[in-house]
Amino acid sequence: MKIGIVGTGNMGRTLGVQWARAGHEVLFGSRDDAKAKAAALAASPSARSGDFDAAAAFGEVILYTLRGVPPSRALREPRVLASKVVIDCNNSDFDPSRPGEFFAAPVPSFAEQLASDAPGARVVQAFSTVPHRIIELGRERLQPRRISVFLCADDAAAKATVKRLAEDIGFVGVDSGELRRARLVDGVVDFIRFQIAALGRGPLTTISLDGLSEVAS
Repeated sequence: MKIGIVGTGNMGRTLGVQWARAGHEVLFGSRDDAKAKAAALAASPSARSGDFDAAAAFGEVILYTLRGVPPSRALREPRVLASKVVIDCNNSDFDPSRPGEFFAAPVPSFAEQLASDAPGARVVQAFSTVPHRIIELGRERLQPRRISVFLCADDAAAKATVKRLAEDIGFVGVDSGELRRARLVDGVVDFIRFQIAALGRGPLTTISLDGLSEVAS
């Protein structure tokens, strides 16, 4: 699958590298050409680099990592996102110097804002609850842990596509309802941050949602 990465910060770089290593075609897009080239070099010999517009045009699936910057401001031709699966992985700001505080997530959520700004894009919120340091561990270490990636979208086929991409790199995709439920998932982000920062559980803390059978096996 062709995946365009819009933004080469921690999440964009890490997810792009893992998808490239899983066999997907990836183009890293950045304002900084050197950062995009470095990410591509770390990913695979076939990974490419370019700017935001190149990534948006290249991908069948777009990972959009620009928190608070809508496509209409970031892209010269935001209409290129129409009909594409666009993953929003963004969450609210975090101040590690004040670990005991709660951090208000935006309403509408970043994913809902993205969908409003890019009509026709098939927006899926995913990966917002997973720190990049966990993604960096790789499929072999992640798969046995069955770590959840919560998926919110109004388009069932788009959600299924992102579920497969999550599972390709070792996670378990969990259908979490329509896109407006992204606001609920944002609360999970703050809960995980509270566990890490205030309760000292460490930066690799995450959630594995599972259901137990009432029938003993």
